[in-house]
Amino acid sequence: MSGASTEGVSGRTAAGATLMIVSRLGTRSIDFATLVILGRLLSPADFGLVAIAMSVMMIVEAVSELPTMQALMRVPVLSKAHYDTGFTFAILRALALAIALSALAWPIAQLYGDPRLTGLLCASWIAPASRSLGSPVIVDFFRRFDFRPVLATELVGKSLALVTSVSLAWFTGSYWSILAGTIVAPASMTAISYYIAPYRPRLSLAGWHDFSSFFGWTMASQLVEAANWQMDRLVLARFINPTQLGRFSMADNLANVPNQVIITQVASPLVVAFSHIREDAQRMARAYLNSVASIVAVGVPAMVGLSMLAEPVVRLVLGKQWLETAPILQWLSIALVPYFFIAPMPPLFMAMNRTRMFLILSTAEFILKFILILPAVVWFGITGVVVLRLVMGVVIAIYTMFAVRSAIGLSVISQLISPWRSILSVAAIALLIEYCRGWLVSLNAPLSLALGLAVVVSLAGAVYFVSVFLLWVLAGRPAGPEAKAIALLSTYSSKVFGF
Repeated sequence: MSGASTEGVSGRTAAGATLMIVSRLGTRSIDFATLVILGRLLSPADFGLVAIAMSVMMIVEAVSELPTMQALMRVPVLSKAHYDTGFTFAILRALALAIALSALAWPIAQLYGDPRLTGLLCASWIAPASRSLGSPVIVDFFRRFDFRPVLATELVGKSLALVTSVSLAWFTGSYWSILAGTIVAPASMTAISYYIAPYRPRLSLAGWHDFSSFFGWTMASQLVEAANWQMDRLVLARFINPTQLGRFSMADNLANVPNQVIITQVASPLVVAFSHIREDAQRMARAYLNSVASIVAVGVPAMVGLSMLAEPVVRLVLGKQWLETAPILQWLSIALVPYFFIAPMPPLFMAMNRTRMFLILSTAEFILKFILILPAVVWFGITGVVVLRLVMGVVIAIYTMFAVRSAIGLSVISQLISPWRSILSVAAIALLIEYCRGWLVSLNAPLSLALGLAVVVSLAGAVYFVSVFLLWVLAGRPAGPEAKAIALLSTYSSKVFGF
């Protein structure tokens, strides 16, 4: 591939990833608003109850996960047979979800001693089924790096979910309002996808050969990953009451907002980009390091800031009844930091058709967590789970870096230090927030607390960006997220302002 074409792919990837992050930021802002309003209208016990059902649903969803979108993105030339095969797999998966979750409903309700779980689980299959039943033709937009339809679809779906959840919570005060929003968002997004990317459904498995090799290792690894992520909630639910579980679940949801905004949304553009340059080892290594630096530059300051501001954030957005959530949020946010350093690994291995590594990494994490989770919960409760997540995050990050080294020859040290400018800048904003935190704690009125948080966050953001760009200039303006940001700003300015 020529240098010009490589630069074109790189530029489109950066623009696509930026648009996806902006899109996700908008949709997660809606999710956040929904979570905050429901937190005010419902009790922690309601969230704890639904958390059990959602954890079971997510594991079953992962068991049946068929990554048809990723498989379609890797097929050189798509035909109607490929679309039909993807749709057929989605139909089969939806049926499997309905049967599995309905069959599990009564046993799970008996296991946790709460009959309300039966109805929740019987209805929960609609959400994951809807997520897979969207128009397969939407993949054409991804292949062209055009993510605008995704932005529009998600914004509409999340907005409808907010209206539905909040309306039900307001008028009924029922925990069903949480599940209702979970169902309405993907169902409406699926319906909209057929308007944006018209497709006439047809059942066929004629193109299954292009899917089969991709599904095996990826599906198995997704099952293990879901078990890893939901294991602590399910074990905790057996040893703590629903109110405590609800607080943990709320903290977990809040801590994962930056992760879902950033890491999840850069996956699709990176798969396409890495696929274009997979035959060039040097470009692949450079692209991977730039991806790590870009993701860390955005994600790590967000996680550190959320951790240090956990108490005033919880007090402002959820109210005093949720204050016990703050210390959990503080440490869960830090536990997610190592994952930003390895976020480009899944797209890299997908592009290189080495999805077997997903299963190896996930299984290693599962074995360690399976051995440690029960004693951690029995002896230390929520504290044990939080500490275990911290330890597992570091261990898995280091293990993954060695896997990347074996795949493309990047040393672990180079992977760790590639975002050094962002890391030093995060230290600067941590000092600023620590200096201001005592002042924020003293603010009691909601308006003054909101203004205080806005001031501190704005100052921290300004300090961070100035620090990053000064270090970039001192380093000789190397290629990286700063150069990409300047290029994107320059392109935007020329289009909008004509210069």
